[in-house]
Amino acid sequence: MKIKDLIKKLQQYDPEQSISCYSEDDGLRSNGGPVQIFELLNISEVDAESSRLEDGSGRPWLKFGKSNNSSKFALIEITSDA
Repeated sequence: MKIKDLIKKLQQYDPEQSISCYSEDDGLRSNGGPVQIFELLNISEVDAESSRLEDGSGRPWLKFGKSNNSSKFALIEITSDA
């Protein structure tokens, strides 16, 4: 999702309303338990290179730091300690 898309979606809601995040990813659920809820802590901008892990999982990851192949990313920091 791009920042402009997130802003457009958020403008539909009360600006005083709280935000929580969740994921239905199996790796974040314990034994079919409830969906894990996350609280937003911060948003920042970083330089990083985007790629996928070569461990067979293909999960996306970021290598932080400025390089010839890096781009700017907006990162949303979350916590499960809501």
